[in-house]
Amino acid sequence: MANDINRVTLVGRLTRDPEFKTVNGTSLVNFSLANGRTFVSNGEKKEETHFFDCEAWGKGAEIIQQYCKKGKQLVIEGRLKQDTWETMEGKKASRIRIVVENFQMIGGKESGGGDYGSSPAAATGGTAYSSSHEDFGGSGNDDDIPF
Repeated sequence: MANDINRVTLVGRLTRDPEFKTVNGTSLVNFSLANGRTFVSNGEKKEETHFFDCEAWGKGAEIIQQYCKKGKQLVIEGRLKQDTWETMEGKKASRIRIVVENFQMIGGKESGGGDYGSSPAAATGGTAYSSSHEDFGGSGNDDDIPF
């Protein structure tokens, strides 16, 4: 199974403000991303929207918490993670989340985000972030922040 691929890339908007917490000393942010699609079926234009639960860890979580609010448009890249548990009724339950490993804030300040500085990416309407393995439980280096 070493050749399996688990990769997700989405563009969407936050459906609510991110929820921030600390787990074992590591920053974690949970948020939901709405992703819209327009298509034609039987000559009729249709739209559908899907909602995805996402989580980001470490420095990425801190950046999302600080600069992203409901409505902010993000490009995210990451992997799918399935959580499983047993309910109080004894039934098995599961959910799939996207673990965000890289992201880019796009759109202007008016689309739900804050002022995120004058990075090269901000000049083109976005700010990029790429995580390292240290963001997922280790200590990150503030010098690695791209802005």
